[in-house]
Amino acid sequence: MMTTPASAQGRNVLGIELGSRFLLPECGAGGGAVTSRACVTGEPVTRKPWGADEYLVALPIAGTPSYVRGEIKVATVKGIAESVQIGTWGIQSQSGVLAALTGQYGKPARIREQKLALSRTPAQFADWELADFSVSLLGSTGSIDWGSIEVSTHRYRKMVSDYEARRAGTR
Repeated sequence: MMTTPASAQGRNVLGIELGSRFLLPECGAGGGAVTSRACVTGEPVTRKPWGADEYLVALPIAGTPSYVRGEIKVATVKGIAESVQIGTWGIQSQSGVLAALTGQYGKPARIREQKLALSRTPAQFADWELADFSVSLLGSTGSIDWGSIEVSTHRYRKMVSDYEARRAGTR
């Protein structure tokens, strides 16, 4: 089976290869906030109830897109990177983020806008559905100052939705 160029290119998210073993080194003493290479911060691993381990990853300033805000989260299942979550600067950066993601993945499968109470600029939301993974952009995550990008394998999204369905059935 052949992959599309966007699919092959998109599997590498800020140096994290979806579907591959997650092998970043720990940042070590003094690493984290400012680092010369991508590394796992000293924060404890968060165990998700659907079977994933979530790591905080610090990125070097050089080479990291300007819309990235803070550390990124990488979710692994049995040591394989399945999801990368990237914080953004919210409404302020959403047009640039949308343009960058469209350049990398093509036209979104879905796009919508939502007016926010404290902003004249509506928040933008977009989704891309690719062969092996999906990409979601939230121009705002409830605050005009924060947005997010999530790049996840279909397997990971199914694990989360199955967990949420089981949890909803127990209420």
